[in-house]
Amino acid sequence: MKLKYYIQTGVVALAAATVGVSCTDTWDDHYSVNGTVPGATLWENMQLDESIRPFVRVLDSCGYKDILNANQVFTVWAPEITDAEAQEWIDTYKREKSQGIIDDDNSTLNQFIKNHIAMYNQQVSSLTKDETVKMMNGKRLTLTGSMLNGEVNMVGNGVPSSNGMLYKVDGPATFFPNIWERLRMDLEGDNGLDSVANFFLSWNRIELDEEASVPGGIVDGETVYLDSVMYNYNPIFNQLGRIDSEDSLYWFVAPTNKIWKENIDLYRSYFEYHQSLEKDGDSLQNLYSKFMFLYSSFFNVRSQELPFNEANPDSIVATTYTSFYPDCSKFEWPMQAGGLLYGLTPQECSNGRLYKATDWRIPPIKLIYMTPVQVEAEYANNYSTVTLSGDSTSIQVNAVEATNENFRVSGGGYLVVRDARSGRTNQPEITFKIPSTLSNCPYDIKVVFASPLAGDSLAKEDAQLKRQFTAKIRYYSSRTGDMIEGSNAVTLCTDVDVDATKMDTVTVATGFESPVCNFGEEDPRVLLTIQSIKGRTVPDGYSKDLAIDCVIFEPRPTSGSGSDEN
Repeated sequence: MKLKYYIQTGVVALAAATVGVSCTDTWDDHYSVNGTVPGATLWENMQLDESIRPFVRVLDSCGYKDILNANQVFTVWAPEITDAEAQEWIDTYKREKSQGIIDDDNSTLNQFIKNHIAMYNQQVSSLTKDETVKMMNGKRLTLTGSMLNGEVNMVGNGVPSSNGMLYKVDGPATFFPNIWERLRMDLEGDNGLDSVANFFLSWNRIELDEEASVPGGIVDGETVYLDSVMYNYNPIFNQLGRIDSEDSLYWFVAPTNKIWKENIDLYRSYFEYHQSLEKDGDSLQNLYSKFMFLYSSFFNVRSQELPFNEANPDSIVATTYTSFYPDCSKFEWPMQAGGLLYGLTPQECSNGRLYKATDWRIPPIKLIYMTPVQVEAEYANNYSTVTLSGDSTSIQVNAVEATNENFRVSGGGYLVVRDARSGRTNQPEITFKIPSTLSNCPYDIKVVFASPLAGDSLAKEDAQLKRQFTAKIRYYSSRTGDMIEGSNAVTLCTDVDVDATKMDTVTVATGFESPVCNFGEEDPRVLLTIQSIKGRTVPDGYSKDLAIDCVIFEPRPTSGSGSDEN
């Protein structure tokens, strides 16, 4: 079976970089003070102040000596901290390095060091009003002539340096986490968010920013960079919501570890792949079950329909919302009783809000994954003319354009099926390939039959003739078995009449379940066969020809622990 991955997996190669910034990007030129250029670097000037020696020790232990001794231009707000505080930051840095946590995610670098250093020369003395300054970790801190972030005081005057400006503050500035950072800080057992965070972390990868990096030539056909600029890339965030970006504004509903454990087995049951996929099947099950669980829990505040009342919105749509499926990923009156966010206390973050969910109110029926699988009959890739008996030559098909506006035909066309044989075996028959089915999910199966009048308003005589059909289904009866074939196909209904004067939708089965998932595979594992009247003669008032608009597999999943508030 062929596979198609909606999110590509891969092996991430970690490349060495100097804390994610380039040594040869275009920076502010050196500036002069009273017509002269200061001779000492930031690092050299910091060595002269005993009161910031603990902070300097943290910088040195984390590889910042060379960075602050070089030609890049920075502004440093050096906090006064104790030796014990410094040692705690150093220990945290080393512990996370030993755990394989990359520099972009290292707590000491991101929450402390980069929270006190800004790129370029920031002259406090030239401020005419309160401003914000963007730190190396992306946080924007308020800056006045005497305070940083409205909480720590400037001590003394700034010290001009050859590669920037050095200020001293009387304590560390508070780190204000974004949603992704706050999510990873919550490690409280059943009430923590480890399960969600670990899933996201498993997709983190380091990418090379080729435009910002400096190439140094070609070796063995590969570009070698003199200076590599790296960035953190997560395809989950890129697809569902950039809760890791400081420039975004999101609300994210995160299930606690307890809620995750209570629900994830249900979602895993929808993605039970056939054993022939081996490890690929296990990987797909792991990915899709978790991805599906969180699929409608990201909300981009800036993309909501205006006017949007943050205090009590009448509705809110997830980032996965599409008007094609208006009931999915949309939640009415989320702040009111029974609503998605009712009773949840938001944790304010630098780029939005984190809502910790101690119950789960996003049931499977709210997910686009659970929308009907609709197979348009007129497309050649969607059907096979090989009969259940193996005959591949007798069936004739003709795709007809729907030109009569009085008939609503999905996709603009339908398929007419005839049998070219004569004699007793004459029986029009067509098999539809049903893609993207989930395992252990009840489906109602419907066939929409078209009227001959939909394609020809003059076909009144033909439209008076009834059609009659039998529906049979083939599928994998277990994860380890083969597909049910030929005469063993399961009969869903027999000799059902169709009214050809109208578009007639017939439900051929309710609650059909397959034990094998097909989501993400190119070849289907469920086949639905529609057979017309069999025999030499045609009963009075009937036609053997079939006119089929589409086949619909409508899921009826169990609700899980969620409840639909609508």
